[in-house]
Amino acid sequence: MKQQQSCKPRGFVSVFVLVAMVGAVLIATASLMQVTAQSRHASNGVSQQQVDLLFEAAIELAKSRLASQPKYDGESWQIEKKDSGLRKAAQVIVKIESNTDPNFRNVEVVVELGDDPAATIRDRRTWTISLPMSEQS
Repeated sequence: MKQQQSCKPRGFVSVFVLVAMVGAVLIATASLMQVTAQSRHASNGVSQQQVDLLFEAAIELAKSRLASQPKYDGESWQIEKKDSGLRKAAQVIVKIESNTDPNFRNVEVVVELGDDPAATIRDRRTWTISLPMSEQS
């Protein structure tokens, strides 16, 4: 009587394929997460440029208003996405406060960029600017 001996364990190929598939899924997931992070980083870079431009516009507006209206104390405005060419809607708040030196004013600007509260970029900056010579006492 001869006994058949099988030197191949049953199911080895199936286990090997399963492990290979799990490895491929892990690699694909890591790759997708990296692409998503790079995309978010690039999007935030564009958004930060828009925030910087809004700050620049707000400070220039404040300087010009202070030149023509010495009692100007600030304002706020909404910028709709469809009207402006921005990628996101924005809100800008300008506050003017007195300084210890009467020839200067403190300007605080708050910029909120985005409609979604979870993804809104909010930044606040403060400058001290001198009043135009005609307004200085």
